[in-house]
Amino acid sequence: MDNGGTLDVPASADPLTQQLLRQMVAGALQLDPSELPDEHGDLIDHGLDSITTMRLISAWHRRGIEVAFPELMIRPTLGHWWDLVSRADPAQRLEAAPTAP
Repeated sequence: MDNGGTLDVPASADPLTQQLLRQMVAGALQLDPSELPDEHGDLIDHGLDSITTMRLISAWHRRGIEVAFPELMIRPTLGHWWDLVSRADPAQRLEAAPTAP
């Protein structure tokens, strides 16, 4: 299955953004990002399955983003996933950390 390299984002890439998350999910589902639901829509209704979810988790783990299958599948929506991955992304935590005066 060719995903156009969408999941193969280098670990040194910029922090994960909502747009990149959407692109990765769309690539994994072999959809155009515009075909995905809004942030509250159920991704299972758009073809998400356990294998695809595990592929996304692996891609995020390579970026240092530690999320687990059960927490993602509690609510398989882009909004919920963004909440989880943005909190788990080391690059996002660095950006949010206060700087010393």
